[in-house]
Amino acid sequence: MIRITLLTLLLLIIAACAPKGDPAIPDGVQYFSVTFAPGTDLGLPGKPLTEAAEYRFTVAIEARGAWGERIADYAGEVEVSLQGAELRSYKRLKLDNGIIGPVEVRFANGFRLERIAVEEIAPDKTIIGAREVRLRTGPVGVSAPIYLPHPRISSVQGMVSGDAGDGYPSRLEKRNLTLRGTWDAAAGRYRDMVVVAVIEGGFYLSETGCADFCAVYLYTYSTPYVEDGGESGVLEPGTLIEEVNGSVFEFFGFTELSFPTFRLRRDAQDRIIRDLDALPSPRDITGCLDGGDDLCLESAESSLVTVVGVTVDDFDENEEGWTEYSQFPLTTDGGGIIMAQTVYTAPAFHPESMKGRRLATLTGILKQHTSARPSTWILIPRDGADIVIEER
Repeated sequence: MIRITLLTLLLLIIAACAPKGDPAIPDGVQYFSVTFAPGTDLGLPGKPLTEAAEYRFTVAIEARGAWGERIADYAGEVEVSLQGAELRSYKRLKLDNGIIGPVEVRFANGFRLERIAVEEIAPDKTIIGAREVRLRTGPVGVSAPIYLPHPRISSVQGMVSGDAGDGYPSRLEKRNLTLRGTWDAAAGRYRDMVVVAVIEGGFYLSETGCADFCAVYLYTYSTPYVEDGGESGVLEPGTLIEEVNGSVFEFFGFTELSFPTFRLRRDAQDRIIRDLDALPSPRDITGCLDGGDDLCLESAESSLVTVVGVTVDDFDENEEGWTEYSQFPLTTDGGGIIMAQTVYTAPAFHPESMKGRRLATLTGILKQHTSARPSTWILIPRDGADIVIEER
């Protein structure tokens, strides 16, 4: 009897909770469709679109109901956004009769996979604190994916903003990016990048086959070690790197990739591949210094460079630049000025005893520090062989 009573009670509870009839179908706009013009090339995962300073796509946006039907009496407004790119066309669009289009969406600084998204916004402004805003009200729409090339080092370094006073910061500052080399359509893959120099706190990485804005500093916070053939060792110049990920930051005008991770090029036996022939030749920046051309120097930041015919200038050994950072000035025959720092990489060279001496060439990595004086540009040789003293 007890079992029958409990079973009956359970059946009554289930019956009471069961829905009565068909569930209600929501009316009105449930989402938006974002469709491209017929024949639009969106690229493919293994064949991205050609790199461009600005991308343009023609789309149609439609208000849709629960069954995918267009809501013909809809007359609302949507806000356009992108996953990471910089929108350069209208941010807000008004739909009439449930549709707008064809309409052009333009954007820049887009990389890898990008999508065009829209979201409905309220018709009236709402006051939040001291601001008047248009609140998002719910229905959204997202386009099919657009496959773009990976960003490159030159994407980070070459997209400059501001001016020389603030070190020409990257427009991609504070973005986390995965960088690769140039897309090689014939090979069907991205070209490798190459390690140019390694220091205690990181390393310098360069694109191959690149002229300007080709290199960047990866701040690893300690000497970078890698595993090769079951043994651990310091990362070496000439090492090929397939891709690197990190966050773009400006350190007193010097562009860095912080908290980086990277994938090395390895052979079939999982050994690291080094190619010293891939290392770029030093770029002569003497003319940039003579002309006081900071943008020219910016294009060589973190690159391997050389200056020709410079003199170790007189300097005050009590100044902070020397006492704290071991930096000293060099002057070119044309009157250009650049700072140098040799204490860590070429300790046998003693600039305090070389005042007035002429160097035939000085080669090294070009850094920038906007607070350095008398020049914000600093040249750091890789070792003592990068310093060629002119014979008296």
